[in-house]
Amino acid sequence: MPRKNEMQKPQKCRSCDKVSNCEILRLMPFDASGILLDCKAFYIVFCDLEERCRVPFGDQEAMDHDNANYLAGKKPFLQSALVTNGILAAELALKALTLKETGTFDCIHEIDKLYYHLPDIHRAALTPMIMEKAHQNEVTLKTNLETISNFFVNWRYFFQYNAIGYSGFLLDFIHTVCDYAISNIENSMTVENG
Repeated sequence: MPRKNEMQKPQKCRSCDKVSNCEILRLMPFDASGILLDCKAFYIVFCDLEERCRVPFGDQEAMDHDNANYLAGKKPFLQSALVTNGILAAELALKALTLKETGTFDCIHEIDKLYYHLPDIHRAALTPMIMEKAHQNEVTLKTNLETISNFFVNWRYFFQYNAIGYSGFLLDFIHTVCDYAISNIENSMTVENG
C-alpha cells in the first residue's frame, strides 16, 4: 500500500511491454510533490515567457516593431515555447492532483481527458473557478478543453503548421489549474508534516 501521495506503477504502465526497462519506474516510488516540482518549473517558465510576450494593448507600433524583429530573425517566436511550457505545467498539475487522491494517473497528454478524470473533489473546485476567470459556461468549457487537448503535441512541433492559435481561455486555464494544484498540494503537505 503506497503512502499518501505515493504511487505504484500506473495502470497503463502495468501492461506496457517496456515496463521492465522503464527508467521512470526504476526511480519509483514518486509522489504528487515530485510531479508538482516539475509543474512549478514549467509554470515559472510559462509566466516568464508570458511577461516577455506581452505587448501593450492597442500599441500598434510596438506590435509592428515586434513582428518586424521576428520576421527579420532578430527575435525568436516565443509563443510556441509559452504554450508548450504552460500546457505541460497544467498537465502535470492535473496529474499531481489525481495522483494525490488516487495513487495513480493517466499517462496521456490530452488535457480534456485529464481534466474530466480528475477526482470529483478537485474537478468540483476547479470548474467554477475556471468558469468565472475564463468567462465560460458548461458548453464553452467543454469545447475549449477539447480545443486545447492536444496543444502539448501541437505547439511543441509548431514548425509543422502553417498557422495555429490560442485564445485567452488557454492562459486563464493554465493559471487557474496550476495555482490551484500548487496551493492544494503544498497545503496538504504542510498539514501532514505539521
